[in-house]
Amino acid sequence: MSQAPIGAVLSYWLRPTPERTHIHRIEVEHALYLAAANQEQIKNALTEVLRRQTVSMENISLALDELRDEIAAGFSIVAERVARVEHTLHEGFYQLHLDELGTHARLDDILSCLLDKDSFQRELAARGAAAEARRARYQASSVFADAMTLARRALNESDVAKAGAMLNEAIVLFGRASLHADFALVAHFQLGYLEQQHRRNINAAYEHYGRALGPVYSPHFVRTTRHLAHLDYLTGGYADALARMQSLIDHDDAITAFARDLQIAKKQPWNNDACILALEDALTRHKPLLEQCPRLSDVRRQFDDQRRFSATERFLESYSLIRKELHALRPDMRVYYDAARYAIRAGQSALALPWLKHCIDAQPTLNARRAFLLEAMADEDLRHA
Repeated sequence: MSQAPIGAVLSYWLRPTPERTHIHRIEVEHALYLAAANQEQIKNALTEVLRRQTVSMENISLALDELRDEIAAGFSIVAERVARVEHTLHEGFYQLHLDELGTHARLDDILSCLLDKDSFQRELAARGAAAEARRARYQASSVFADAMTLARRALNESDVAKAGAMLNEAIVLFGRASLHADFALVAHFQLGYLEQQHRRNINAAYEHYGRALGPVYSPHFVRTTRHLAHLDYLTGGYADALARMQSLIDHDDAITAFARDLQIAKKQPWNNDACILALEDALTRHKPLLEQCPRLSDVRRQFDDQRRFSATERFLESYSLIRKELHALRPDMRVYYDAARYAIRAGQSALALPWLKHCIDAQPTLNARRAFLLEAMADEDLRHA
């Protein structure tokens, strides 16, 4: 059986003309039937049709992707321009708001001046004083920052003479910064350190450290006290150095006792108001520490207001936070290390070993304990403790 001229039948349907780009199976099925094509010819023809269709779909997909990218880019441009317009409008309305506030402020000033000139003058003086205070603080902050920068640079300077010149200028700047109340404590501390280490002026160092103590038992107070005790040590005042450290250790012991009493109160039942009574007793016996514990101070005020149940319930609910608050009040563990050194020098070696053991127990890891023991063994004062 002779094969029908399948090419002639499909030549119209498969030609790549724009109007015939999209070919559907139904368009050629009847033509193939009329041509009496055999199965192989039908398969080949349909395969070609599907291939052409696939290519066409790929072209459509690429065209859609390009269109999507163009649309996305267009929307991005539109969004950017809308954002610019929005920002401009926002700035404009905000400026109008500021202008309105300024107008109201000026009207208030005029009204105040008309009604009470003396009061208005006092208000102007107060505003001027506030502006001057902000300016003075800004200047002191800049001077203090410059001094700290010079001090840090001097520590990394290999030229000793150049480093000395830096430190001399830093001392001048720290002196200026110390005149402002907000920077007085930290500036005097830095001056004490530089007088001790750079100028070897122990008396001046004592004076500046003494003016840098600040609130009792605060972290800054503890650090400054340690430096004062070290000056005592350098000048042979071992008993004075030990007394300074003993005060800090007594404070730490008081915090430990307070924490222990609070833990006991937490474990008490509500029966017969046991937990309320235990908490009230702990707050009464450790009253000096309450000023440094805002949460416990609030609990104490509720007790004073006869709200004993609410105070106890609040304590139990915030116990974990109160523990952290108390822990933050504890002085640096190096206090015990320094105290052990001074105790040996002051002839009270029996105090040194318990304090050193306290330092060892406070180390978080075994390697940290080993490092601490090596440091203690390298210290001439502690080597034979």
